[in-house]
Amino acid sequence: MKTRILMALLTATTAVTGLFLGAESASAFTIKGRSEAPVDIQNILPELKDFVGKEARKLKPETIGAQTIDLNSIKLKYDHNVNVYFIGETAGGYRNQLDFITWKDGNVLQNQTKIFGDTSCSKSQQNSLLNYNDFCANPNDPLADKSKQDSPLNVGDFAELGNFKAGTVFDFRLVSNAINGGIPGKGLTGVFGVDEKTNPDKLQHVMAYYYKDLMIFGYEDLWGGGDKDYNDVVFAIDFGKGNARDIPGVSVPEPSSAAALMGIAGLVGFGRRRRQGKSYVD
Repeated sequence: MKTRILMALLTATTAVTGLFLGAESASAFTIKGRSEAPVDIQNILPELKDFVGKEARKLKPETIGAQTIDLNSIKLKYDHNVNVYFIGETAGGYRNQLDFITWKDGNVLQNQTKIFGDTSCSKSQQNSLLNYNDFCANPNDPLADKSKQDSPLNVGDFAELGNFKAGTVFDFRLVSNAINGGIPGKGLTGVFGVDEKTNPDKLQHVMAYYYKDLMIFGYEDLWGGGDKDYNDVVFAIDFGKGNARDIPGVSVPEPSSAAALMGIAGLVGFGRRRRQGKSYVD
């Protein structure tokens, strides 16, 4: 409850001060390419295309509901460097922004800060990336006079958020169509985080998955839930395997629904590890 009140206050304050739209972080993150990522991440990336899937895919309500995650669950058990990787998008006309917030023991550590200012896919990989169209349904050209942080991304581009201490809680927020001025006709900024109760439309906008020691977040960017495909933007977050394996409340799809949703095998093993009560530190 305290966390929800804190997040509601942060949402209201930030909306009033206008920080959500086009805000520059105190120290802009350097966007690195996939060739600079750890080798194990580079090896996993080709498998993650199935988390993107097709634009306007039809998901059953029970499938969507099964992939919710409680905001308080995104809490580090161990100190670790945190990296965020861009996997792909199907957003079409919307060009979204990804921000994050951290807090600990009810105190804000990191105010809402921009990670990626334009989560469109870059067209530069069209002829070089295997299965490019499976990652990037609606690539865009860069807008004029924008920094690299505010330009379309290549699959596997990532930002190093820094080292965070045990007990730090995270929220990752999508600022809908931020670089184009927000959602047309709403009069409010569409900032959609993990906790649906602090979202302006009070709806779920994130589906969360665990896959090979990564957390995968898929976002729905439309006010009111839109087509509920939850792949308008997809990111992988590396909290370290010790933290990822100890994040509670991340449900894993049953084999049949997992196959229908993503075509990815091996997810159920995570559920078995949870039931065995094992803990890991990397």
